[in-house]
Amino acid sequence: MKNSLLFLLLFVLIASSVQSFAVERSLPKKHVLVSVGDLNDNDDVLWKKETCEQVYAISNQIADNGTDITCRNFDTNNFHDKGLSLLQGKFDYQMRIMKEKDGSVSIDVANQKRIHESDFKTLGWNFKDGITTKISKEEAMAKTIGNFFFYATNETAFKAGLLVNGAAESNEIIYDQKTGQFKDRVTEMPISINRAYSLYENESDRKKNYLRTGVEIGVLLSSAMAIYYKNLVFNQVDFDYGFKEGIKKKFSGEAIRFDDNDKMSNYGHVYAGVLYYQMARSNGFNSLESFLISYASSTAWEFMEYHEVLSINDQILTPIGGYIIGEATYQISCALFQKNSIAATALGYTINPGMAVNNGINKLQKKDLQPDCKKPRWSDISMYIGLDKGQKAYEAKPGTNTVVGMDATVVNIADYGKTGSSSKLVYDTAMAKMLVELNGNDGVKDLRVIAQIVTAAYHQKNLGKDEKGQLRGYDLILGVGSASTWNDRGTEEGSPNEDFYGTINILGATAHANVHYNGFNIKADFGFYGDFAMVKSYSLNKYEAGNPGVLEGHATTVSKKGYYWGMGTTTLAAIAIEKGKWEVGYNGQFSNAKSIDGHHRKQEEITNHDVFKDTLMTNKVYISYKLTKNLKLKISREYNLRQGSVGGGFNTKGTEIRTMGTLVYQF
Repeated sequence: MKNSLLFLLLFVLIASSVQSFAVERSLPKKHVLVSVGDLNDNDDVLWKKETCEQVYAISNQIADNGTDITCRNFDTNNFHDKGLSLLQGKFDYQMRIMKEKDGSVSIDVANQKRIHESDFKTLGWNFKDGITTKISKEEAMAKTIGNFFFYATNETAFKAGLLVNGAAESNEIIYDQKTGQFKDRVTEMPISINRAYSLYENESDRKKNYLRTGVEIGVLLSSAMAIYYKNLVFNQVDFDYGFKEGIKKKFSGEAIRFDDNDKMSNYGHVYAGVLYYQMARSNGFNSLESFLISYASSTAWEFMEYHEVLSINDQILTPIGGYIIGEATYQISCALFQKNSIAATALGYTINPGMAVNNGINKLQKKDLQPDCKKPRWSDISMYIGLDKGQKAYEAKPGTNTVVGMDATVVNIADYGKTGSSSKLVYDTAMAKMLVELNGNDGVKDLRVIAQIVTAAYHQKNLGKDEKGQLRGYDLILGVGSASTWNDRGTEEGSPNEDFYGTINILGATAHANVHYNGFNIKADFGFYGDFAMVKSYSLNKYEAGNPGVLEGHATTVSKKGYYWGMGTTTLAAIAIEKGKWEVGYNGQFSNAKSIDGHHRKQEEITNHDVFKDTLMTNKVYISYKLTKNLKLKISREYNLRQGSVGGGFNTKGTEIRTMGTLVYQF
């Protein structure tokens, strides 16, 4: 946890490019009261003494004479700590350390001189020896105590670095780069950091919330690190370096490689990136700033995992995957909030937990949504549920499953779909599309996610009305953007029939047309992208079954996990024709990938350099009929074609056919 705050602090201070330490040196030391107690009947005096000595040692090692400590024993038999009432008010923080009856140790820290609404009130932890972890409760305690003193000592510099970034947007304060001082914007007189914070916190909620973003991402990183060490037995199989060696080789580039984590861990990295991005975006940052924060957070994590390689794939999956899915869910949730519906709002918060957290805090503080989320958006968002009858290549006969999903398109251009003629460049997110589909009777068997973002675009429109009062003309969007597709069609991880094909479509060209003519509405989308891919080779299991031991000498992703990292392209296409209550359409995806040879973990041990190639082709046609204003019935037929080859000589093909009937609710 100390490392997580350290890297977050370094990131903030470097990003701000200011001399925040000039401010810190003029401030007094922090005063900390440490109270130690034992709930057991024997009242272990020696343990209390050693605990106080440990706290002193840790604080002296970390705080560098920046903190004064008073350590005391207190009587746990009395509910009211009489001695504490005489001491309160003289200290900035109180740390209470208590040995519980079951042998565990609890620690809580109270902020006795809380000034800002963003400062914490009370933090608490409980430590006990685990069964599988090698980290003892004493070691975990030491890290937590060290983490607290690191924060207490550097609190002012940490807050100053965050506030400097916000000062650029403030109407009340400015930051003088030459003197390292905050000043009142009107009088230009120097003011204290606390005064600057008070002025800044009372300003409009339009300001970016730097401090809250830093705290939230720090909590995410610290929580992830706690889980990481809790599962140390599982994670230590990836340990290649000690602390000094790992840091040194990451800076030199020697430890920058592809890792060989399992599939679910890689899914987790994408989700972590989404959380980083959503936290920043819902705190007022734009899409580029949120991406940079997500990238910095991902980099901090890679250095916190000093035992492991600095993962190339994680640095793609986390920030870029997080940006694509995070921005799509941001645009969709903002559009849902504008529907003024309980169901729409619930869905918006479900797909965007970062927005749920920060909007909840804003409501407690009587603040509103970020202004960017209030901008008018055109949207077509629907949820569906139904039955899916399909047969995969390895199945003897078709099976029936429940299917649920969300399909959404949001256009973030104010005059889209409205009459008039115009042409302009759009530099913010112009359009977002997302499909999420799950199916299975006993838990989720299959998962499909397709997210597309048009980062910047040229928009041209010429829309009017004909003699019948119907729209006539077109909207055209031509842009550049990114996408991400995840097609997990298999059974449990490691199964011979497992099949997944995931892509981060890093950059590509997109086109969208919306044409109205004689009562028809025709929508067409096309996107072509360059990919970074994670693919379970469709030929791998059959190749290994016919050639036992043939995978030895391959990259560990292939030999141990059954997938490869690759490069390729993806084409996404869709067309829908609507008239009256009827609609017919087509959706398609074509992806191809080729394995990357080089920069793998344990690259020096690789002796077999067979090339893996895979393709995924999906073709879906559908017809729907509108039952009511918000409800329609949809029937579709889908063909999924998978092909894989190893070394150019061993090929395998498979086809999955699905028929779906769904009831669609349109928000």
